[in-house]
Amino acid sequence: MDMSPHPAAWSKARTPILVLVGALIAGIAWVSIGLNDSMSKFGYLWGNALQVAHPGYRIAFQGDVERHLFNTSMKVTIESHSAVISAESSERVAEVSKDLLGRIGVTNLPTDPMTDYLRTFRGGQGSDSKAKAVAVAQAESLKEKEVATVIVELSSPLLETEVERLTDFSVVEWKRFFLSGSRMPSGKPLYWWPGKGGCSATVLVDRHCSNRSAISQFRLWVRNFSDDDRANLAKLGLDLQALRDAASEGKVFGFIANVFDRDQALKLLDMPEVRTVDFVEREIDDER
Repeated sequence: MDMSPHPAAWSKARTPILVLVGALIAGIAWVSIGLNDSMSKFGYLWGNALQVAHPGYRIAFQGDVERHLFNTSMKVTIESHSAVISAESSERVAEVSKDLLGRIGVTNLPTDPMTDYLRTFRGGQGSDSKAKAVAVAQAESLKEKEVATVIVELSSPLLETEVERLTDFSVVEWKRFFLSGSRMPSGKPLYWWPGKGGCSATVLVDRHCSNRSAISQFRLWVRNFSDDDRANLAKLGLDLQALRDAASEGKVFGFIANVFDRDQALKLLDMPEVRTVDFVEREIDDER
């Protein structure tokens, strides 16, 4: 006796099976897209948060965001600001992760070389002739071929376009801005760096690379946080309300720069817009 299904019956039975398989494939694709978007956003939010919290070095992606059984993580490279003027590499690798409970963690983070300077940051608090006189003496002591990484404090908060007129933010001199005069729970002012060459060789995602304004990039980033992120931001020494206030004000209170000779340092200090300059790192560049 022939037990095979009638062709018409098999056709009817096959239709819902195909629909089910199609729905399953579409569901898997949707979940995959959602996970990729979530992972990308994790890197964008928390990689940048790490940089904002630690102005003392430059942070960049080392690879893709990875999803593990119990957490999502990404590796970042950490490099001194003096690397641009030094032949020696100071690069090391740290990791940012988020566990199943949504808690952010950071491992292998080096000591921030600018911490002590930033805890006395007074950008935007008016001129200071005594502080500037000390800085002038330090600038005049720069030896031939000696270069320095400096923190420039502004006398008054300035718009980004006004700061651009003070110095050349070129391929070498990226915009490394302090966006608050008051300090975070970490003891440091708010900071933003849009990356090497002003784009996303750092932790910024590509869709914001066309926006060359550092302030606009900072505002886009802050807009992604909700009140649910307060605890994780606090772990990094950041305050959500302070981030929102700085984004709203959109002013620059100071910046990090590399000065390549005595005259360049003195030129900065001669500007009335500059409150003072802190010389953080000094090195002899034999190639100059």
